[in-house]
Amino acid sequence: MNRNNNLKRLVLLLLALLTLFSAEAKEKTYSLKSPNGQLEIVVKVGEQTQYQLFLSGRQLLNPSEIKLSYDLKTDNADSVWKHYMAPFTTFKKNAPKVKKVVHYAVDEMLASPFTRQAQMRNHYNSMTLQYEGGWNIEFRAYDEGVAYRIVCEDNAGEHHALEYVEFTTPHNYGVWAPYVTSYIKDKPEVMFGTSFENTYTHTTVNELQSDRLAFLPLLIDCGQGTKMCITESHLESYPGMYLHGNHDNTLIGKFAPYPKKLKQGGHNNLQMLVEEYEDYTAKWNGNKSLPWRIVMVSNSDKELAMNNLSYLLGAPCRLDDLSWIKPGKVAWEWWNDWNLRGVDFETGVNNYTYKYYIDFASKNGIEYVILDEGWAVNFQCDLFQVVPEIDLEMLVKYADDRNVGIIL
Repeated sequence: MNRNNNLKRLVLLLLALLTLFSAEAKEKTYSLKSPNGQLEIVVKVGEQTQYQLFLSGRQLLNPSEIKLSYDLKTDNADSVWKHYMAPFTTFKKNAPKVKKVVHYAVDEMLASPFTRQAQMRNHYNSMTLQYEGGWNIEFRAYDEGVAYRIVCEDNAGEHHALEYVEFTTPHNYGVWAPYVTSYIKDKPEVMFGTSFENTYTHTTVNELQSDRLAFLPLLIDCGQGTKMCITESHLESYPGMYLHGNHDNTLIGKFAPYPKKLKQGGHNNLQMLVEEYEDYTAKWNGNKSLPWRIVMVSNSDKELAMNNLSYLLGAPCRLDDLSWIKPGKVAWEWWNDWNLRGVDFETGVNNYTYKYYIDFASKNGIEYVILDEGWAVNFQCDLFQVVPEIDLEMLVKYADDRNVGIIL
């Protein structure tokens, strides 16, 4: 009897080990390091795709999932958050299967004529996981941070997509987060109509509100002088990312749903407001590269100010001739509240005021004058209807004769 029990235990143990080995065999691990070897992305692909981030062996991000659902329909039509609550699937509802991994390195200089430097060094190592079904995840590791994006290739037809983004920290790190100011409890759609203006709230990952969105960039203090700045780049026909907490050392990305029905309204009737939403966040035909999810990493605060990843990962310039683009200072009448003193005319939206600003700019070497809101007829949402108080063509010529540009 004891012999039979021992045999059963042995068989069960062998089965358990085989199951464990089988599970481990199904999960594959891929690694990518920055050019200086200090930053490392570790990606594990099994039933799901997760990435981790290390700095000189120290873990900065715990396993954080990358998911995308597309061509997915839900029935929860009564909730703006329905696509966040829906069961996400990865790559057409199947566990992701990597068919090929491509590594390459880049070290080049890119022109950056309108920033603080004429050129930027674009130096990174790349790893692309090519999944069955024509979907890729591309990772890049720079010395100053890492990034990833999802790429759809060779998929014909229209696609509706829901992306899931998360950043999971190993500890309850400190956070500087700018909450949206447009907030009404139980009306999450209001938060998507924001001016992206607010002071930063100093809190922690677990204390970041779960029912209120923060916009980017968001800063995480990892201790020992190290900080991570979360942001994004290369947004084209795609909503910007917000973040919220879940009280489990995780920040979760949120995206405005795709507009279904619009109406004209807002400030002076100059905006298109969303009345109804679709149950997806983006749609496209054929190929599509989703935005880069960026984690800048610094060992001193001054490095954050010099970080160029948002620029380097942006869409390449599509203009052949850049000679007409001339950066410069500007005299801005709204910023100064049309507050002119010692003049013999009433200040406001009129030719006298703008001539005064143009003369001031010309005299002081200021390259531009802004004509802010008020030069177009209110409530019409038509920039070709100019108010009768100003002669726009005359003002443009008047400014041009004085080597000053007009910005509308």
